[in-house]
Amino acid sequence: MNHWLGLAALPRLTDEQMAAYEISRAKARGHALSRMTVTIAAFYLSYALVDTLILGDIVWLSLSLRFGLILPLAFLLGWYQSGMARSMRAREIATLCVSMAANLVWCFVLASSHNPAVLHYFYAAAIFQMVVTIAIRPTFGLAVWASLGTTAINYAMIGLLEGVTPVYLFYHLAVYVPILVLTLVASHQLEVERQRAFLQLHENEALKRELSRQNDELERLSSTDPLTQLPNRRGTEAEIARLRRLLTPAGLADSAVLIIDIDHFKAFNDTYGHGAGDECLKRVAQVMRRELPDAVHIARLGGEEFLVVLPQAVPARAEMLAERLRRAVSALSIRHDNTGDRNRRVTISLGVACGSIATDSALAQLLQAADEALYAVKASGRNGWQLAAPAPEPARTNAA
Repeated sequence: MNHWLGLAALPRLTDEQMAAYEISRAKARGHALSRMTVTIAAFYLSYALVDTLILGDIVWLSLSLRFGLILPLAFLLGWYQSGMARSMRAREIATLCVSMAANLVWCFVLASSHNPAVLHYFYAAAIFQMVVTIAIRPTFGLAVWASLGTTAINYAMIGLLEGVTPVYLFYHLAVYVPILVLTLVASHQLEVERQRAFLQLHENEALKRELSRQNDELERLSSTDPLTQLPNRRGTEAEIARLRRLLTPAGLADSAVLIIDIDHFKAFNDTYGHGAGDECLKRVAQVMRRELPDAVHIARLGGEEFLVVLPQAVPARAEMLAERLRRAVSALSIRHDNTGDRNRRVTISLGVACGSIATDSALAQLLQAADEALYAVKASGRNGWQLAAPAPEPARTNAA
């Protein structure tokens, strides 16, 4: 970053970053500002004892103004700071205004004294400069305006002190001006460090979000078949794991799986080429996905095989969906002259099995049953579905 007179320049924040910076700063600043206000108020009120010891002629004036005016203002400020709906900038401005009011009261008290010690005491005016820059820690812009206001108050009132001379004014400026400059430098550096820390945190959070997004995308890609955009075997494993987390074993007991195979697909590839074969796979996958409810899982197992998982499905529903898929694919009317039968179009065969998917062994048995039912459909002429019935019941068949 650019430097000016050895000072680091404030980072350039976009409007969006500045808004986020103000929000993040408000979270930490609210309580800190309230605690600092209590500390400064206690410190200010304790100086009534110093007034008593140094300026005995204005004790009652000091007590009445400090406790009768500034203390109620401090309570009012505390109430104002507690309003979380108010912006942090508004709360800082209110705090700086009360600080300058306390500065004005202090100057008035000292101007009312006829004690020569008041000139030595007035060097404490620099404390108010440190309060509005270092103690309250406002933004640098507010610190500059508060410093100008505090300086104006102090040097407007200094002429009312008894015994002020040009030499005293020179000595006072020789002390005050370096404090003014150095506290503003410190305020500037604090603001730079705050904004740099925010930007670093902001960039880290952005990197984390991007990394999370990329990880999610990699996870999606690793579990998705690139050709059909359906889940692959890994995606199916993740879905089974999700269902097992979501449902009880009893809820998983009445499930169904459908294993689907495109009929004569090797012959289709040999006849029309692999490009046409890929297009056929995509169209079949799309129409099956469209025919199934969104909550039903359908995946590509590999090659021309697909898998449908139906949790909490009675056999009648599994049969209905199998027939719906068979009809939908047949209705695509994708020409296939080498089917070896009268269809002359791309069709599918489906093996259906109902049972539990609660455990890996139960799922394996269910897939095996569905696979055997699929082969039975293939043997009986293809373009149909078969429900594998629990042994020893015979399987129910419907071949078109």
